[in-house]
Amino acid sequence: MGTIISINITGFVGSDPQVRTVQTNNGDKQVASFSVAVNRTNGGGQKQTLWVRVNCWGNLAKVAEQYVKRGSLIQATTEWLRPSAWVDQSGSPQASIDIDANRLILLDRTDKDQDNGDSEQTSEEEQIPF
Repeated sequence: MGTIISINITGFVGSDPQVRTVQTNNGDKQVASFSVAVNRTNGGGQKQTLWVRVNCWGNLAKVAEQYVKRGSLIQATTEWLRPSAWVDQSGSPQASIDIDANRLILLDRTDKDQDNGDSEQTSEEEQIPF
């Protein structure tokens, strides 16, 4: 039996997706990348935020480009991650994780849900096609 990592992250998108084309061994591939803030309160009551860079490839990149926006609530699933670091505006080093999403769930409510305050099924034309 092989080994596996399975991770789900849920958080708010911190930046609109940046879409680019990358050369790979299998030809050019489109990738959409965006940051997601994952928050928690530690045992001492202090709020902590971990920024995760989500990379969506191929058809998932098209979905991210069309539907993911800054402030969106999403859930991404991955089977691999890479630690990384970045420097914030004050010059302090911060931890980050990069993931290649193999599943992306949009958790934002639709305008219709917000207006009605209920979770009625939308018409077939209004459903997201994935």
